[in-house]
Amino acid sequence: MRNQKKLEEPIELRDMKIYWQKKVAENGSNYYMTKYRTPPIKKRLKEETHNKCIYCESKIGHNTPGDVEHKIPVSIHEEGRFEWQNLTIACTECNRRKNDYFDEDQMFLDPYFDDVENLLGHAGPFIFATPGNEVAELSIRILELSEIDSRQELFSQKVSKLKEVNNLMERIVSVKNPLLKKMLIEDLLNMGEISSEYSAMVKSLITSCDGPWVNKGIE
Repeated sequence: MRNQKKLEEPIELRDMKIYWQKKVAENGSNYYMTKYRTPPIKKRLKEETHNKCIYCESKIGHNTPGDVEHKIPVSIHEEGRFEWQNLTIACTECNRRKNDYFDEDQMFLDPYFDDVENLLGHAGPFIFATPGNEVAELSIRILELSEIDSRQELFSQKVSKLKEVNNLMERIVSVKNPLLKKMLIEDLLNMGEISSEYSAMVKSLITSCDGPWVNKGIE
């Protein structure tokens, strides 16, 4: 997970949410109940999450078209069905596991408000909570982000990414041409930027290893 910033509410949602909510309250029509996932809204959500699942950082469209996720489930907070601050996007696997989880005493990590980059750590493809952080640990367990048996495809993709990063690091260390070395370092740092797939894991690896990329900076 990476810390996220909410983009401006789409005009369609801003102008229509009260009407849609009224129609849902009147007859519970499926036609209006799912208006939160209309193309302009989903497009904006993809933009703000860099076209990635908000939780596992898999690229949307890689293995899933992406599901519009209610951070507080509609089953708990019906008024949040069309609330922009309550909407994000997740892969089908993460969305299915989180489902309608909500507990005021045991909250779920929210990358828009929680400093998830300091609450979570990485050991290869595995994610762990920083010591004593029960909210982070609970979220990891619910999403099964470190369960290799139940998230085999996710782990396979993350291991492939780690191999790519390691190979690039080795090449940077061995290459002699200064200009080529600089270009390769830029490629490496780009893999740790927030827009890249599994960037939290990659950033953790890059910053933990000594090399000519040290102190070059990753956002």
